[in-house]
Amino acid sequence: MQRKIVHDITPPKIATADRRLRVCAYVRVSTGNEKQMHSLENQTTYYSRIITSNPEYQFCGIYSDAGISGAKENRAGFLAMLESARNGELDLILTKSISRFARNTVLLLNTVRELKSLGVGVIFEEQKINTLTSDGELMLTVLASIAEEERKAVSGNIKWSIRKCYERGNPLLNADRLLGYDKDPHGNLIINEEQAKAVKYIFKRYLEGVSAYRLAQELNDNAIPTYYNKPWSGQRILRIISNEKYMGACLMQKSYAIDSGKQVKNRGEYDMFYVENHHPPIIDNEQWQQAQVIRDSRKQRYVYGKGGVK
Repeated sequence: MQRKIVHDITPPKIATADRRLRVCAYVRVSTGNEKQMHSLENQTTYYSRIITSNPEYQFCGIYSDAGISGAKENRAGFLAMLESARNGELDLILTKSISRFARNTVLLLNTVRELKSLGVGVIFEEQKINTLTSDGELMLTVLASIAEEERKAVSGNIKWSIRKCYERGNPLLNADRLLGYDKDPHGNLIINEEQAKAVKYIFKRYLEGVSAYRLAQELNDNAIPTYYNKPWSGQRILRIISNEKYMGACLMQKSYAIDSGKQVKNRGEYDMFYVENHHPPIIDNEQWQQAQVIRDSRKQRYVYGKGGVK
């Protein structure tokens, strides 16, 4: 007779009159766009209601992360939840699915096993898995492997779509980290005149022979903000000096994402695509080229100078 597996999703511990089960939920969305953030809000409301409406549960909060891959362990909400479990503050964690909790099979199993050793169960609602039941880990291992393969397939499709956009000359640009530019309602780069003053000043002073380190000091002394309102540094100045976007061009695929989600520099692993006259320039081509000559000459002096290779 074929064995029938029944997935038990009852709480791993029995609440008593003396103590209710200490229950939290973990929710996550992979991006920070408006639609996904609405989904995060819905998940938070749903689990808050589920936990607070159960007389055997003591509500211990909702831990959440937004705009970060489930393949990564370094998620603020995720790590805070684990810390609460290690401190003996939790009995049970509710979550929507395996992919919401962790998309990396090794990370998922290591985390679940640690929680199990602490006496903390995890219930995956969609898969109807309770990690403290006898067949829970077996089913979790199988389904986690499937989820990871699905993640890789989706990631591959996204990368393919991005490369096709690059080949058509349609870069995907984030203006939030591009000092001097905003985006219009159609997604086109437009000059932010106030921020552009700082960019023009940087190129002007650099062409006058001022070092990146000294330029950073000048901007900090004059309280000129960066795009994240952090202090200026020589490296930040050099990133602006070497950025072709300030002359209206765009070099695409300077970096790419590896399986962990980390961005690494493209050193020839993938084709790069260069688009001229892509958007309005803040400085002209001649200024940008002159700045590169100065930077290259300073690099040479550093390499062959007193502290470098003779």
